Order: sequence, then structure tokens, then C-alpha cells
Amino acid sequence: MIQPTPPPSKRQDLQGIRGLAILSVLGFHFYPFYFPNGYLGVDQFFVLSGFLMCMLLTKTEKMPVFSGFIHFYSRRFKRILPLYLLFILLTVISLYTVFPDASLLQNQSSATKALLFVSNRPHTGEEDYFEKLLIGIDLFTHTWSLSVEIQFYFIVPAIFFIGNKCNGYFKYGYYSIIGLISFLFYSIIPSQVAFNSLFARIWQFMIGMMIYLHSIKPADTKDSSVSYRLLNSAENGENEKVILVDDFSDEEGEEDVELVSVPPKPSTYIGPFSKYCFLIPMAFVVTYPIEMFPFLVRPVFTCFTGLLMLVSVDDDFLSNRVLTYIGDISYSLYLIHWPIYAYTKLTFENNPYALGGGLLISMILAVIVYETYEKWYLKLSNTTCALLIVFLFLINVVLINKDAIQDMNFMNEMGGNSLNSTKETFPRLDGVTQNMTFDDATRLNKMWNKFDIEMMIEPGCIQRTPQHSRWCDYELKGDEYKIAIFGNSYTKNHHKMFVQECKNRAYNITMDSERGCEPLAASPNDHSCVKKLSEFVEFMDNAKPDYAFIFTRFFAVGDPFKDNNSSDLEHDRTFNEMKSQLNKFLPNIKKKLYILDSFPRANAGYISRVAADLKNGKKIEDISKTLLRPDGYERGRIRHAALVKECGDKCELIDYLPLFWKNSTNMYQYFDERGFSYFTSPNHLSAHGIELVRPIYNKICASL
Repeated sequence: MIQPTPPPSKRQDLQGIRGLAILSVLGFHFYPFYFPNGYLGVDQFFVLSGFLMCMLLTKTEKMPVFSGFIHFYSRRFKRILPLYLLFILLTVISLYTVFPDASLLQNQSSATKALLFVSNRPHTGEEDYFEKLLIGIDLFTHTWSLSVEIQFYFIVPAIFFIGNKCNGYFKYGYYSIIGLISFLFYSIIPSQVAFNSLFARIWQFMIGMMIYLHSIKPADTKDSSVSYRLLNSAENGENEKVILVDDFSDEEGEEDVELVSVPPKPSTYIGPFSKYCFLIPMAFVVTYPIEMFPFLVRPVFTCFTGLLMLVSVDDDFLSNRVLTYIGDISYSLYLIHWPIYAYTKLTFENNPYALGGGLLISMILAVIVYETYEKWYLKLSNTTCALLIVFLFLINVVLINKDAIQDMNFMNEMGGNSLNSTKETFPRLDGVTQNMTFDDATRLNKMWNKFDIEMMIEPGCIQRTPQHSRWCDYELKGDEYKIAIFGNSYTKNHHKMFVQECKNRAYNITMDSERGCEPLAASPNDHSCVKKLSEFVEFMDNAKPDYAFIFTRFFAVGDPFKDNNSSDLEHDRTFNEMKSQLNKFLPNIKKKLYILDSFPRANAGYISRVAADLKNGKKIEDISKTLLRPDGYERGRIRHAALVKECGDKCELIDYLPLFWKNSTNMYQYFDERGFSYFTSPNHLSAHGIELVRPIYNKICASL
């Protein structure tokens, strides 16, 4: 009789797969140019989770229904919530202390969604706009996958118990039909919606569940509720095994699964090598430096993950200590790495050494959290752990909403008048008065950074077409003109003031704003903005206004000249693209096109310190030197000037630079003498800056 060898404490190979998955995600986030397909690691997590859920639910088969639910949810929530809630708490604290003010509003909202596990819900138009405005990276972006996971927990018991009524191949057919319906849903809805949707992810959970069901069958033991026999497969041909389900791990952490050896069976030739049929192609996809088509590669990658799980039992490579330990810390690492990446990105942009340091810090912190906090709370009783969860949840609610009353008062003060106002003049959007101090400037600069675009939103813009969510119309009381305003985020930044100034003469103002994209040109490698060029043309063809205004800060129009030769515009790619776009716009504009000219950006990180430095006696000249960022804006002005010259009387430039010029210092100054900034950290005009430029539009609207 063959003596059984000591069993491993858990399916180490699956911990190894988890380790590979988190490494893929880290590569995608920190080095997307090198690992553009690393996002597929999340797809692996969903398959692993389906495997785990089926295993845990199988344990409850012999329990009363209510007891089974309690067992399942207590195990899952105990594993997930204590660390998840602590992560939210620490991230919110860091938001208030080390991240820029412009990130506050977005991330307070995102923290609330993360706390309620709805980070994956579809965004409204305005939410989508704000979160993509470069006002700071969303620190809770990655919690969408945990939201999908938790939401699936609430439907998987019903799916499992219905499936449990089926026998043999009917059970596989049942799960296959559910997976197929989900996959069809994933296939027909827009990709940006499918990515976050629970119903477009169920097929991945189903693959994990079917892999588990295929791997085991009831053993001939008295306690069939916890003892199962691992089916023979190409990979386990030498040893048939009985799997004693004590616990297992999902994508967030580790729990035990014991394996007991039984007499060996003959192996096939393919057995020892079958895992490489899946591992090698998957490694190739993740490390391939060009993004592959997700609609094709995601299903293949997901299926390969399931098949790899089926044949990888006791695999030496996947069970090595380094890889399995990375799998053990993967939950901590997944939660921790994104806020650290966000801070690194905001502070050091694309500095490779800083990103590498951020990645290393993420891994060190994950090890510390795993070895201390995770291992500690998993040993607590269910009651104690529940109290910890309730405490952390309440602390998060209080901390996230601590500024709610102050924010509401500020928005009421700064809201200005709506379109229903009958006044010819409007209260200042900035709320600045003559008797304010440096401390008031510090406070208002912070609030302008925080609310940035939001306080500039004028309500009442009616979406024109479902195909173009950014196109909308203001129906106004004037009877003379139809006006179109379009461009990038500067359109949203300016439009409240512009509507106020022009509403008495215009009967319609139509708007199109596209984040980060200019109507006149796009950098060749910016594929999103290249696509938007034709959409801007379509917008103007649809609008056919009397007057049109391009509100945009420069991006592509400031691209370097070929060979640094600014005089050879005839062969300048960007300028020729600008001419081509202009020639497509002009036939649809009856009277005139106004174009906002380029001007230098501000040093975003310094804006919040201007008032304090003035208060402490720092010279205005020194502050201006620090605040002004040389960034090639002159190239945009050269191209704009040449473009308007060719256009003639039908085009006119709007120039802000004279408003910022100070004769006393012979410099451009982006703040006033009391420290009120004309710009926000995201390099939009602040409410104070909007008031500075308002007279320009008052004059234009009066003279149309």
C-alpha cells in the first residue's frame, strides 16, 4: 500500500495565479506603455472568485438555508471589509493632508461610492465629465472591481442553489446558459459600460464556478458535505486527490484548502506540460507592448485562466514561495497601490524613478499590512470583527462628510444667478470683496481649487442627442442670434459667465466640450483627440450658428515645430491641420468665429501657496517667477496669428495676456495683490480669473 505524502495547506498554485494577476495589474497601472494589456489580471481575479464562491457555497449544501447564508456572508465579509474600510479611512485622511485641493470634491464623492460598493455604477453626464477633467486622479478608481465582487455576492447564492437542483450535464448547461447570456450582454453594450458592469462580468464568475464543479465530485465518505474527490485531469494524472474544503482564497487574500493524496494513476505524455499551453500565451499577452483588442483577448484570457486552474494542481512554478507570497498579499497590494500611484503621478508626473519608488513602497506597505493587520483581524471572533466593521464604517461616514455644511454654504454664496434671473448684471462669481485679507484669499483659493468646474456650471442645458452626450442647448430669452461655444474643458470653465453676458441677445447657445481636445488640431499619437476632430466638425455642421467661440487651452497647437523652424508654417503638420479644420468650420458659421489665444499655464502645485507667501513678505516678482510655467505657449500664438490672418475678417482672436501683464514688474502675474489666484490647480481660470476676463465678453456680446 502506498503511503500518502503530507498534504500542502492550500492550493498554492492558485495563490501563484493570483500573484501573477496582481503583478499584471501593477504593471498596467505603473507602466502602461510597457504593459498595456495588464488590465487582464482583474479578469483572472473574477475567475478565481467564481471558483471560491462555488467552493464556499458547496460547504453549505447540508445546512439550513438561513444558516448557509450566514456562513457564506460572514466568511466573505470578515475577509473583505475590515481591510477595505481601513483603506478608505486612510485614503480619505491622505486626501485631506497630502493631495491637492482640486482632488477633494471628486474624491469625497468617490469615497462615498466606494463605501457603498457602487463605484462601478454608470456615471451621469456631469459626473463623467468631472471625473475625467484632470482635476486629480480618482483615488478610488480601482474599487470598481470590489463593487462588482460584492454585488455578485448577493445573487450568487440564488444562482448556486438553483444550479444544485440540476444533475450531471444539466448543471453545466445551466451555468453555461447564464454565462452565455452575460457574455452576449457584454458583447452588445458599449465597452466603457461593459467594463464596470456586474451583468457583463457574470460569465467570468461562471467559468470559475464550472471549473470548480468539474474539478471535484462527492467522495465515498460519511461526511460528503466537506469531502470531495479531485477529478482526474491531464495535469494530475499521477495522483488522484481528495480535496477537503476547509477554506480557500479569493482575489483578496488567503484561506486554506487541504489536499490528501490517494493512490496514483498513470500519467499521459501531455500531463506535465499542459499548463504551458496556457501560461506561455497568457504571459505573452500581458508583456506584449502593444494593446490588443479587448473584445477578443479578454474572453480568451479568461478561458485560459480557468483551464490553467484545472491543470495546475501542485505545479512547482506556480507554487513557488515568492509567487504564492505575492498572492497572499495581493488584496492589500491591490488596495494600497493605487493611491500611492496617484500621488506619485500627481507629484512627479511620468518620472520613471518616482514610479518605481511608488511601486516599491506599495509592496512594502502591503507586506506590513498583511503581516500585522490582516492576520490579526482574521483571528478575531465574528462578533468582534463585526464591531470593528461597524466602527470603521461610521468613522468613514463622518470623515467623508466633514466639510458638507461648509461646502453647501460656499456653493450657495458663489452660485450666482441662474438663467431665470431678470437682472442685467450678476453678482460676482468669486465672492471677493474689498475688505478681504490674505487669509480670505487662502480660503477662497482652496475652495476654487476644490470646486473648480462645478461652481461654473450653469443649469438648464438640454442634451441635444443621445449619440453626443456633450452637445446641449440653452434656450434663452433673446431673439437675435444663435451662438455655438465649443472646445475642451475651458468651455465648461467659461460657459456660465458667457451665458450670463450673451443671454439677452441670443435665443440659443449650444455647447460642446471635450476633455483635453482642441477643435483645431490633435497630436498624432493622441488617438482620442484625433477622433474628436471630426466630431467637432459634425457639431458645427449640426449647430450652424451665427457666431461661434472656441474656448480651449492649448495642447496640440503648441506642439514643437519641425526642426524648430517657426517660419515654415507651409510645411507644418499642425498648422495645416488647423487650416483644414477651420475650412470645415467656416461654411457653417454665418457671421464670425472667435478663438481664444494661447497663454502660459500656471505651476499648479504652487497656486495654493501664493496668498500665504504674500502674507509672509515674499516679493511679487519671485512669486510670479515660480507661478508662471514656460511651456511653449508661444508656438500656439504663432499658429493662431497666421491662421486668423488667412481667415480674414470672419475670424478674431481673444487674448487674455494683456489682462495679466503688470507694468510695475514687467511680468505676467496670475494673482492679485491680496493673493487671490486667477487660476486653479487644474489650470482652469478660477472664479476670480473668470471675473477678470468677463469685461471682454461683455463687450463682445454687446457689439455682436
